[in-house]
Amino acid sequence: MKILATQEHAIYMIGGGGMGVSHPTDAHIYVIDGGGEAALIDAGSGIQPEWMLANLQADGVPVQHIGKILLTHTHWDHGRGCAWWQQATGGAQIMVHPQGKATIEQALWQDSHIAQHGIASQGARVAHTLADSDEVTVGDLRLQVIHTPGHSKDSICFLVQFGKHRVLFAGDTVFAEGGHGTVSADTDLRAYRDSVRRLAALNIDVLLPSHKQFVLSRAHAHVALLERKLSGRWTDVVTARVPFFPTWWLEHDASLYDDARR
Repeated sequence: MKILATQEHAIYMIGGGGMGVSHPTDAHIYVIDGGGEAALIDAGSGIQPEWMLANLQADGVPVQHIGKILLTHTHWDHGRGCAWWQQATGGAQIMVHPQGKATIEQALWQDSHIAQHGIASQGARVAHTLADSDEVTVGDLRLQVIHTPGHSKDSICFLVQFGKHRVLFAGDTVFAEGGHGTVSADTDLRAYRDSVRRLAALNIDVLLPSHKQFVLSRAHAHVALLERKLSGRWTDVVTARVPFFPTWWLEHDASLYDDARR
């Protein structure tokens, strides 16, 4: 599904479990085509990845054009599909924050729902690690790396000037309407607040998060809303438990584990 395009470049959404674009356990998966080279933004859960490959082919992007797999972080709904995609693309380079390298290479998802049901995962070799302020080239385009710890220690976002639009691939750091990624006992809320403040200062036009809807205009207002929430009381951020993909489905639909065993 094409989201944005200029004469030479395009951004597609090929996965998204919460929107029915691919398997329900997938985070949103984007492809950015920089002209002659494309990159995958996150790799999904690794369950029925052929679904995303069919979406990619329907969009007219040859899988061999994907030279890089850029991970916003290494939670299993984002990173478990790396091994499959690395093979399908003929060796795309996986790039991740240093604190996520071991997770990808050693398949360290032992605390995930899928591991608890006895389903194995495969590791994949990481080609490069990405630090704050690094740049990644994808064809003619340059993506700026922004380290945004909070949701996870290895969370990063990617900012790119895409035609007239400042586009942010936000991972699980910020969602539309001031939403935020899952928090747990390991979440560093002060770091999360500071990360969102950095993103709020970018004045982005387009927000491409890893869950829920994407935003194609005035996206800076959505980031600013989360900044205000995180600067206030915790009750301003979370007032009730909201179903959250993909874990909500895994808690309520056991058949999804059968999909993973096939």
